[in-house]
Amino acid sequence: MLKKFFITLLPVSFIMLFSLNVNAAVKTSSLNIGKTPATKLTEQCKKMFSVADTLIRDAERQPGTHTQVAKLKSKLSTTKQQIAKMESDLQQKSCDKGLTALNTLKQKH
Repeated sequence: MLKKFFITLLPVSFIMLFSLNVNAAVKTSSLNIGKTPATKLTEQCKKMFSVADTLIRDAERQPGTHTQVAKLKSKLSTTKQQIAKMESDLQQKSCDKGLTALNTLKQKH
């Protein structure tokens, strides 16, 4: 039962998490005029995406989750590309928040 709850909560958490990261880029983009975006991920972002990949692999093992997992993988890939375009300090802040949220989710379930 706990696994079913985790599987239903995971997509919502990722959508919320990744939406926050994307919105952060949009909100601050006008402030970053003249600054070049980072072309690679910061260490914090690499950690966050590693945790997200692990959670997705765990979700894949649960029966009946294949449609949700495919959507999560697609959203994760898009988010990686969007975050890579951000300036490194914005990447750091976004990924700090994301990693905290993912770790909280892991601890609860």
